[in-house]
This record gives sequence, C-alpha cells and structure tokens, in this order.
Amino acid sequence: MKILSETLKYIFKNIVFVLVFAIIPACYIGGMLHPFSIVSYLTNYSTHQINNFGDILGGLFGMGWMHVIVWIFAAIILIIILSAALGNIENHFRSGKLNVSNSLGFINNNVLACSIYFLVYIAIYLIFKFLLGLVIFILHIVAGRLGQVATPFLVVIVTLISAVALLLFAFAIMFLLLGLVDTLNSGYSFRTSMSNASELIQNNVLKLIMLIVIPFLIVIPLIVLGNLFAFASIANIVSLIILFAYFPVLAYTYYYEVSGITRYDNIKRYYY
Repeated sequence: MKILSETLKYIFKNIVFVLVFAIIPACYIGGMLHPFSIVSYLTNYSTHQINNFGDILGGLFGMGWMHVIVWIFAAIILIIILSAALGNIENHFRSGKLNVSNSLGFINNNVLACSIYFLVYIAIYLIFKFLLGLVIFILHIVAGRLGQVATPFLVVIVTLISAVALLLFAFAIMFLLLGLVDTLNSGYSFRTSMSNASELIQNNVLKLIMLIVIPFLIVIPLIVLGNLFAFASIANIVSLIILFAYFPVLAYTYYYEVSGITRYDNIKRYYY
C-alpha cells in the first residue's frame, strides 16, 4: 500500500526528527499517566468484581484528581509539541526543506488550531469511555453478574465489543487529525475542514481502517505484556513513541496523497 510505504519511508528517513518530537510527550504521558487504561482494564477484567457503575468507570478512567492535574500539563505539552511537529512536517512537504529551527514560529501559528481540535478530542474521549463503561455495566446486569466476576463468555463478549469500540475511537481521532491537517494546510475553519476530511475519507474507509490498525498490532500486545509482567511504564512509553511518530506522518501522507497535492520532500532535485 503506497500510503503506508510512504509513511514508513518518511519516518525512517527522518528518524531523528520524528523521534525527538515523539519521545518528549511519550515519556511524560507514558511515565506518569495511564494512557492505555482501557487495555489495562481489559487485561485484568476477568478478575474484577463489578458491584456498580462506578467500579467500571474507575477501572476505565484509572485516575484520581492528581492525575487530572497531571493530564492538564500533559495536554499543554502535547499541544505545543504537536504544533511544532505538524508545522515542520507541512513545511517539509511543501518546500522539501526540513528545518526545525523554525519550530517556535510553527508553534505560534498552529497552537490555537491544535488547542481547538484537542478540546474536541477530550470531549470524544470522555464520552467514549463513559458509553463503553455503560455498555459493560448493562451487559453485567443482563448476565446477572453484579457483585460477581465475569464469566468467560462475558469476558469474550466485552473484549470483542471493546475492540470494535477502540477501532471506532481510533478512526474518529484520525478523522480529527485529518481535519487539523486541512486547517493548518488551508486555513479553513473547524467545520469546513471536518467536511473536507469527510470527503477525503468517504471512498477510502477500509484503507484508512487498515492504516489505523497496523500500529496497534504492536501496541496492544505490548501493553498487555507490560501489565502482565510489570513493565507497564516502559510499555506505555514505547507504545506512545510508536503512535506519536506514526499518526502525524500518516495524516499528512494520506492528506497529500488523496488530495493529489505535490510533495517536495521526496523529490531528489528541486530548484528554488
């Protein structure tokens, strides 16, 4: 698949640049928080005794008030880093030059748009976890397992539903990221860019789903093993590095490829 090969080619060709921008937020978020709390919860789900809805929400969200404060700082760091990273990738695609010394200018230009899209992401994230928790709770009521651990059959059902839900969530986030790329690339409003992103996706849904799933084939087993064998923090950091390196590059590669915009970063000779 051309988009995948071009994405991986860009990452490995510019590995130092990509890793610098991925490692900083990955170490902070992965080391101090639980960004994969859903996968962690499902890993030990069969041993959890569910008494009420709060038990499920506590497991899925996996954080207290102190975590909320840390998440606020994490959001600020992520928005700043994302503003710089996307600005550099866009400039590289447009001009053929990769010059990270302009990062402060990219942050200044992109931080407002990134903040708006990030707030929408947070809203989707909270609603997604709440609805997933509600579905799991209803399944426990229907199965008559309140106050007890789940049966093997219920574990399988919840795992399958959660996997589908996670895929839909990842698809929604990629949709948002494409909208953000359109806003940064063209200067359109949130509403217009999301409409443009919808047009870019509508004939390529299965292709995009495949592109989204690929990194999670590495990330999810890594998170599960990290929780089972007590190296969860390392697993979280490595997984976030993979995702932070992959998805911004994928978003721009997909956007330029499907839109038919000429890229100059992969042209060997370009005269200014």
